[in-house]
Amino acid sequence: MGTPSAAGRYRIDRLLGSGGFASVWLGRDEELDSPVAIKILAEHWALRADVRERFVQEARLLRQVDSHRLVQVFDIGELDDGRPYFVMTYADRGTLEERLAAGALPVNEALRVAREIVRGVQDLHDLGIVHRDLKPSNVLVRSAPGGGDGERIMISDLGVARTGDRLSSLTLPAGSPGYMAPEQSQVDGAPDRRADVYGLGALTYHLLAGEPPGQARRPPSESQPAVPAAVDAVVLRALEPDRERRWPSAAEFGRALSQATSKIDTDPLPEAPPAGAGRGALRGLGRGRVAALAAGAAAVIALGAGGAYWAFAGSDGSSGGRGAAGARAANDPDRWLRAESDVPRQYRPLIVQAGTWCRMDGLSPALIAAMLKAESGFDPHLSDPRMDEYGIARWTPKVLVFWQPGGLNNPEPKPAQITPELSIPAMGRYLCYWGKDLKGVPGDPALNLAAMYRTSSKRVVQSRGVPAKYRPYTEKVARYLRDYRPR
Repeated sequence: MGTPSAAGRYRIDRLLGSGGFASVWLGRDEELDSPVAIKILAEHWALRADVRERFVQEARLLRQVDSHRLVQVFDIGELDDGRPYFVMTYADRGTLEERLAAGALPVNEALRVAREIVRGVQDLHDLGIVHRDLKPSNVLVRSAPGGGDGERIMISDLGVARTGDRLSSLTLPAGSPGYMAPEQSQVDGAPDRRADVYGLGALTYHLLAGEPPGQARRPPSESQPAVPAAVDAVVLRALEPDRERRWPSAAEFGRALSQATSKIDTDPLPEAPPAGAGRGALRGLGRGRVAALAAGAAAVIALGAGGAYWAFAGSDGSSGGRGAAGARAANDPDRWLRAESDVPRQYRPLIVQAGTWCRMDGLSPALIAAMLKAESGFDPHLSDPRMDEYGIARWTPKVLVFWQPGGLNNPEPKPAQITPELSIPAMGRYLCYWGKDLKGVPGDPALNLAAMYRTSSKRVVQSRGVPAKYRPYTEKVARYLRDYRPR
């Protein structure tokens, strides 16, 4: 299956983005002379009936809501090769994640954007839908109709949303750490609309402070002194670990946010910043990793009260590359990796994404590249059934399932499905989650992270650095690291 040239009557122009389960393409409706976004299920999931149904269900839910505050679906169909797709609103000004790459928004602007997101979530809740994955990359920005400087905020991605008739059934962990409520990390945590209140609180915090909330749940005014104390109180209540103490609904959170704000100016939002502005068999992610992960699906992602994460906050609770510079980093891989090195060009954007997933001592794209070289020699087809390790990063399927997009809410990948697009970003998630345990451990932070990837954070902490067994591996990583760091 190659790159599609068309989806039904819609021309496909270029790739906008891709994840482990679907890709989004810029297309054109030539009959209506209008750009559209086309979401296509990834080919390696096309034969999975349950995944296909979830994909189609997302389109149905978006169509059902039919709100301008959510991405709207116009059409649905199948490519000639059988992959389902749906056609939706094109967000020509990117995502909120990209907007936040430049840092916190001015307070009035941040609160105005937050209120628009709240209204979109209210539209979902009015129809009995809980989003469950509110985060900056799922908030899109589109030019307002008629041109000019106005913008429209739209919520996207209902891939893990739950409707009223399913909220009482068994639920698996789902969401994005840093933004998901504590109950979402539990099997049968029965997340209701208060889980989205937590997500709204985390998004509002990020808008105001320039980073997602860390475990300490400090007031956003500590990062942005212009934030009023009353706004601090409203946001922190939304982030309460105990959902009984949160605002009971998105509507209540929105009202409280408005009442706490003395003035929200009504000027149009500014233009978006320019685009440039073991794993192992239970070896590796290791026996220690798997033991921790398998301690129960409810605790596997064990995010705790502040939701520190696998995707956004670093060991110090600061914002990660994905929530800060990382949104732009992949556009300029040579800024992060030596241009003349043997790091394959086609993998550099993924490596930069993983290496800037969070802000953490030792983590960098050069480290990810060095580890991939040591693990597989950049071989995307590596297969080691004896160790149950596959792909460019030598993942074990039963471990990768925790670090893939959506975590346990999605099926365990088969060896043939462990592509670089799935396995390289998972390294960033893994290192950002467990790496926080290494704070204060002596030695080179980068090599401590590399050793942790081979064994576990517990072993590295107990050894006060790289365990003797893994020093040959980290020495190899150190050599490659020197080769890959930009001059």
